[in-house]
Amino acid sequence: MLTYRICKMTRTGILILVAGTICLFTAGLTFADDFRFPANSFGQLLLVPNQSTGGNNALLSAQKGGAFEPISEFNTDDRYRQFGAPVARLDILQEDDKGEQFVSTCTANLIAPDVLLTNYHCIPGSDKSIKTVRAIAVFDYLREDQAEAPTYEVELVPLDANSDMDFALLRVSGEPGNRFGYFKLRPQKAKANQSLFIIHHPAGMPKRLTRFRCKAYAPEPYAQLYFRHRCDTLGGSSGSLIFDLDFEVVALHNRGGLTQDSLTSFNSGISIFSLMENEKFAALVSGVLGDDIVVKTPTAPVLTPSQPPVQVASHNPLPESASAQCDTVALGRICASSMLSPQGSGKYNYRMRNLTRNDGMAWVEAQSGQGIGEWLVFDFGGEKTISNVVFRNGYTRTAKTYSNNSRVSVMTLEMSTGKRFRIGLRDTSDPQNYSLPEPVKVKWIKLTIDDVFAGRKYADTALSYIDFR
Repeated sequence: MLTYRICKMTRTGILILVAGTICLFTAGLTFADDFRFPANSFGQLLLVPNQSTGGNNALLSAQKGGAFEPISEFNTDDRYRQFGAPVARLDILQEDDKGEQFVSTCTANLIAPDVLLTNYHCIPGSDKSIKTVRAIAVFDYLREDQAEAPTYEVELVPLDANSDMDFALLRVSGEPGNRFGYFKLRPQKAKANQSLFIIHHPAGMPKRLTRFRCKAYAPEPYAQLYFRHRCDTLGGSSGSLIFDLDFEVVALHNRGGLTQDSLTSFNSGISIFSLMENEKFAALVSGVLGDDIVVKTPTAPVLTPSQPPVQVASHNPLPESASAQCDTVALGRICASSMLSPQGSGKYNYRMRNLTRNDGMAWVEAQSGQGIGEWLVFDFGGEKTISNVVFRNGYTRTAKTYSNNSRVSVMTLEMSTGKRFRIGLRDTSDPQNYSLPEPVKVKWIKLTIDDVFAGRKYADTALSYIDFR
């Protein structure tokens, strides 16, 4: 039977199974990571140490003063919750030199539709006596009582990795970035005592936000390639990106050392500037991201363009055949390739102007099938500066109309400036906000449906609200 004792409590720990005892040790002398769990827990959401019924909440509670906010407690349209969508728990099935298998966890971040950034000591691993057998990335794990979460296989041979800089870029199957979005790395330097935040999976727990007391180390946060910070983490937090309050990346967390009893203690990460100085890292990141991917801060999923940006003349592109399907609204006019006829003896209409009302009524396309290829054009009648696009997906008049009709999952956004982006929408009736890299002046925007979430009863695809801010 296992017994439990606290060997040394710090804000960052490593869980080790030693001679029937679970100990929390400081990670100040080693990499900050990997909580170990039984091998038979690989593929499960709730990771529980042997003969423990409490999960890892007890470990978090034991971190007196630790600041770990459950992402699940934030509204679905909250910026932190949406921003953290590309963050995954990295579950690693490993085997020691005695042939005994166990599970450890880290945190990983999508930086392209199919590329994860994490620490080298997570995968491929710094301990050559331990073999990595398999790895999976678990997204949207938000609550302990959650029955399932999207899971993707991770390739064990990195696209690029460096043990000194403790980073690894890993290929993940299924292009989850098309669903959850991904981070575009725009390095920023943090000054001493600057407020920061981390979104991570401490102790393998559901996704958490650390922001209270989360600051760059004073008097000097930078020490050669390292970045020093005083943000609460735990084993399992390795591989987390550290952001400033402008949602720009400053470092990749990798090492513990912060203690409650020392004001001069700190955790460490690899400065993002140091990572970008690595030629292979910088070249690969630049290559997979490119210059035309939306998201300075990915507040919601955004997809890589399937083709290079297409230059389009900056005049109203509406085809003549669509001229009869336009509504004049306050912002100018909205035209569509098709529009469903009124239903319920004319009680319900599905015109384009419904997109400006945000009252649950919707625009619904009218072509056979799921509406793939159908489009909307927002003609502003002159230049309009926009920074964000807000959507409400589906037909949101009632929960029944929402589920019965199809919703948009992927669309192409085309601007009068000539740039095109593919945007992923989540299957929710809540508002979804998409931030552009910088404000842009446009004369029109065209949205084309590329893929949908199928309705339970009807193939008609609907959108309830679109706003440009």
